[in-house]
Amino acid sequence: MRKKEEIFEKRYLNRVAAYTLTAVMAIGIMIFLGYHVVDRVTPGLDLVDAVPSTVTEVLEVDGYIIRDEEPLYANTSKEGSVVPAISNGGRVAVGSKLVDVYSDYSADSEMRLAELDEQIALLTKSKSENRSVQSTAGIEADIYETVSSIRRYSENGEYADALSLRAILLVDIKKKAIVTGEITDYDALISNLEAEKTRLRSNLGACMETVYSGKSGYYFSEFDGYGEIFTADSIDSMTYEQFVNMTLSDPYYGSRLSIGVMVHDYTWYISCIMARTSADRFEISKKYPMEFPYSNETLDMEVVRVINDVEGENSIVVFSCEKMPVNFDYTRMQPVRIAIEEYAGFKLPIEAVRVIGGYEGVYIKDEVTIEFRRINVIYENDGYVICNGVPQDEDDTYSWIRQNDIVVVSGTELYSGKVVS
Repeated sequence: MRKKEEIFEKRYLNRVAAYTLTAVMAIGIMIFLGYHVVDRVTPGLDLVDAVPSTVTEVLEVDGYIIRDEEPLYANTSKEGSVVPAISNGGRVAVGSKLVDVYSDYSADSEMRLAELDEQIALLTKSKSENRSVQSTAGIEADIYETVSSIRRYSENGEYADALSLRAILLVDIKKKAIVTGEITDYDALISNLEAEKTRLRSNLGACMETVYSGKSGYYFSEFDGYGEIFTADSIDSMTYEQFVNMTLSDPYYGSRLSIGVMVHDYTWYISCIMARTSADRFEISKKYPMEFPYSNETLDMEVVRVINDVEGENSIVVFSCEKMPVNFDYTRMQPVRIAIEEYAGFKLPIEAVRVIGGYEGVYIKDEVTIEFRRINVIYENDGYVICNGVPQDEDDTYSWIRQNDIVVVSGTELYSGKVVS
């Protein structure tokens, strides 16, 4: 009897042990599978594709325009309203009519007449453009950019700069109306503006005198009093200190009624003060694209001089240009944007870049696993980098990034070999 009981207990204990072992194994398998299933479907991976991109590094500085200018004055009139006979920047020959001087002075009328001339010049230029390639989206983008600039200048108290963009904005609005069919014709717009000019002139009283050109050149109606301070013949010899003193000088207008300036050379210059570290990147005789927001123009400007401040960390870079665009704004001091260099590679968010084991790189999603790829960063800006996968050494610990790799910007517990969905 005792033997049967022992046999029963032994079989019972074996069954309990088997059940316990089975339960433990089942729980272990469930934990193992659960871990990997959760790992495969872990949400929160922020991904971007490694596709070719080109970024231009831009330097924003203030520039001072320098030209060979001859101040022009009325012959006999000491006051009155000056009404130009030709548009700003117009080419004139000896004996050409420059301006009419009227007896009644009106600053508002002079300003409006100048604005009308600018609008007519812009519309005449637009009239010659191929309207079939003009798009509403492109014009709206120009309008948005101009409005943003006007708002930025106004918020900073730079009201003259904001006002200088008014004519460009008005013309772009009219160009949009023409492209959309709201207005059918440039000629009708130009005719209306010419009629307004005639009405304004009739309110300025008698014409006191007409002034003609004594030399050939390019006529500009505005004279800021700095034409004999910022002179082109100073370019080759001026020092950093001399240029700074020029910027601090008071304007000189003379005692007679100013009617504008004559520019006798189509070569003009712009001098930009910047940090020496930035100036060192420019090469003499090399041309750089320079954007002029006031004129909505981008011109290729050639470096002619780099002038260092011997007692400081700043420099002056002097650029030249032999092109005189129609209706260009030659405001003496104005902001410019210089394209220094272009960088081509993969544009990735800076938070995607990691350093693993001393190697700089990114994690990528390679089908169902996470892998680490090395990168070579060639440019870094606010929030992003430009990089490539060009090997910099013979170390093959990790592969280099390739085009169309799916880059992980953010995620939790990332490591090479991790399984994800």
